[in-house]
Amino acid sequence: MKIAMLTKHFNFRNGSSRSIHEVAIRLTARSHEVHIFCNRRPDAYPRMPVLRHVSMLPMGSWARAFTFDRGCRRRIHAEPFDIVHGHGNTVEQDVVTVRICRKANQLARGLSLSLWDPHLWMESRQLTNPRLKRIITLSEMVKQDLQRYYGIASGKIVTIPNGVDAVRFHPSLRPAHRNRVRTDLGLSDKDFAVLFVASGNFINRGLLNVFLMMKRRPLSRMKLVVAGGDRKGLFRIRAREQGIEDRLIFLPFIERIEELHSGMDALIFPSYYDTFGNVPLEAMASGLPVIVTAQCGVSELITHGQDGLILKHTEDLDGMAAALTALEDADLRARIGREARTTAERYSWDSVAERTLQVYTELIPAKRTT
Repeated sequence: MKIAMLTKHFNFRNGSSRSIHEVAIRLTARSHEVHIFCNRRPDAYPRMPVLRHVSMLPMGSWARAFTFDRGCRRRIHAEPFDIVHGHGNTVEQDVVTVRICRKANQLARGLSLSLWDPHLWMESRQLTNPRLKRIITLSEMVKQDLQRYYGIASGKIVTIPNGVDAVRFHPSLRPAHRNRVRTDLGLSDKDFAVLFVASGNFINRGLLNVFLMMKRRPLSRMKLVVAGGDRKGLFRIRAREQGIEDRLIFLPFIERIEELHSGMDALIFPSYYDTFGNVPLEAMASGLPVIVTAQCGVSELITHGQDGLILKHTEDLDGMAAALTALEDADLRARIGREARTTAERYSWDSVAERTLQVYTELIPAKRTT
């Protein structure tokens, strides 16, 4: 099978790219020919799958999305593909993985829906394109959002949660790395180290609400470790304004995040809206107790109080404080962490690749008769 995957930015700093990579290498291993069309790519990448460059205008986000989509359409019309699978704002494909329902995301953040929002216009074009035969969502939450806001039939949508590398992310790393990580970060044995990680958009991931909680409900032992790719100057200023700067540690993007997990006591990921959330699932595989919101798709895999803690909403500061206070108990952390690991082990990338291939296989006969 010859497969085209479309994604504007392909790097290993965001969950979308890592997900595409994990599926693509498994399909390639099964002798399928996978081509990844992208504008940005890693410096080093295996010969297979094949990376294909698509140009776009280096202007605003709308211009970049529009010109990348146009470039992809030219490329996929120039040669035959059995399946075209989009991962982003591209309009024309057989299958699309919806990683964000923009309408639902904007409403969850209290934003109005503009009739002139070009991204909403492109989302509508994507979901109503006659070529589109199947939509993959990462959670039932997003499936319901697409049905609610776009009237898409249930039978057209398949929910396939992301997987996790349960070998890379493993509790057994803790003895080897915990002391070094905590020493490097200046953490004492008594500190309750809580990790917040995001590749970008810290505001949408609820970081400022964590700051508010720390100001209003101070947990004396808590230290918040913030890692990821967003601009941190704003957040340093906000932390200083709220008098919590001395309880925060800011880190850049961390390549070996699994080692950082070893030095942490818990992870908090209080998103306003997140279609899935690879970050919490990876932390769970590492044996960390996680705190997520009900608006985060990965919460569908979690049983509250058993293998994680779920907040009603990111602005539920009392609930956030109560969850963190509970996790100061080392015995409770250990119990929830063990259960979290057991849950994470059920979600493998092999299974994701198999289910994705099944979607492709179901569509091939219909494509060949049109």
